[in-house]
Amino acid sequence: MGIEKTLQKRRNTVTNEQLEKVTASRNRNYEKIRRERPTLSDRSDNNPKERITNILTIWPKMVEYAGLSEYEAKVYLSLLTLGSAGARRLSLHCHVPRTKVYGTLKKLIDYGLVVEIPGAPKAFAPASPEDAFSAVLSTVKYKAVDFSTIVKTLTETHEVVMSESSPKKKVVWYLNVDDDIMGKCHEIMSQSEKTVIVLTTADGLSLLFNSAPRLLDQLQEQGVEVRLYSPLDPKTNPLARELSYLFAVKKVEIAVPILFIDSDHTRFMLAKLGERTDEVPLESAIFSDDSLLLALLSLLLVDEKQKPIIKSISV
Repeated sequence: MGIEKTLQKRRNTVTNEQLEKVTASRNRNYEKIRRERPTLSDRSDNNPKERITNILTIWPKMVEYAGLSEYEAKVYLSLLTLGSAGARRLSLHCHVPRTKVYGTLKKLIDYGLVVEIPGAPKAFAPASPEDAFSAVLSTVKYKAVDFSTIVKTLTETHEVVMSESSPKKKVVWYLNVDDDIMGKCHEIMSQSEKTVIVLTTADGLSLLFNSAPRLLDQLQEQGVEVRLYSPLDPKTNPLARELSYLFAVKKVEIAVPILFIDSDHTRFMLAKLGERTDEVPLESAIFSDDSLLLALLSLLLVDEKQKPIIKSISV
């Protein structure tokens, strides 16, 4: 009888309660086993003798993967390293009590893992691991592939359900004073392919222009429409007038110190400006590539007459 059928027969004689206890115990020890018992590939085992010695330490993995008991795993691995041995020698080699070795060997023989050598005194030899564990290995591989398919199906189902359910989770990223907020502003603007809309105070517009004077020009040269909204009047302010030669510049009243950037109506950044006396020009910021969040946020961006500044965005 092959090991897979024998193991299955033995499992069937165990009650459900015992199976639950065994499973719970193995789950609790799983991470500990992985941490304390690295795989043979992690060891320096180019030396055949060292490899043989190391094999004795992987008994927890035989328990976990092959369904053997601790004694069964230790006795079988000892036989593999010894080649053949009697019960007394095995007991000394793997530290399994001699009174338990014979019973353990009988079970291993039933599994097809050990063969008894005729003669007196009794001696035992290990069966070929490849032959003995081929059925178990095939089952494990099948389960891994099958479970991978199940996880894929569950993931696809989750995505469909979440796309149709409400409320929805949205992701907004936050930057603080220690982050390169201005660099992120430049990055978002550089990603634009069609339009860039900037809404900010007079200080914010000066800060943005001075931090990257060529960036707006490069966007315009790439065919990106640039629209600038600030309290600066192109008729009276030199910076606004200079910018108006190339870009759409409009004067709006802004009561809060913000720098808002809309890139292609698909991503945005909202930053808080520091005080003029502060060494840090941008205190904090949020950014996201969620167009629905951008649409909602744009509802707050109105001019002094309560008209929407970014008219092209709607929820």
